[in-house]
Amino acid sequence: MSERAFSTSDFDYALPPELIAQHPQDRRDRSRLMVVDRETGTVRHRLFTDLRDLILPGDALVLNETRVFPARLVGRKPTGGAAEVFLLHPAAGGGELWHALVRPGAKLKPGREVEIGPDLRIEIVDSTPGGERLVRLISPLPLDQAL
Repeated sequence: MSERAFSTSDFDYALPPELIAQHPQDRRDRSRLMVVDRETGTVRHRLFTDLRDLILPGDALVLNETRVFPARLVGRKPTGGAAEVFLLHPAAGGGELWHALVRPGAKLKPGREVEIGPDLRIEIVDSTPGGERLVRLISPLPLDQAL
């Protein structure tokens, strides 16, 4: 194999949304594994239990232990009506301020709150011309625990 720098585009591939797992397998060792032969471009579908047959001496195995960030939050307005807040990205400066999309947008104006659960409320701070909202996440817990 030639020595060269990797580009993030080296890891691009088509992944139809209907093939994205929504829940883990009951038996994690039965999870599917996509195997790509870099020399031929051949794609094979195997099971995670086949991994030991695929790794060769000198290969590197990189583990991804990240969790999916729960960006879509469903809660209740003070009136009891349903509300949804979709977190887009943290606002400049970080902290508890985020850019978000909200539903129902017409009802969630600055100053309103959405209760997501016993440990998380979201305050609508401001509206942007593009329809986004600046929201404040309010919780006694660290954000990763509150979500």
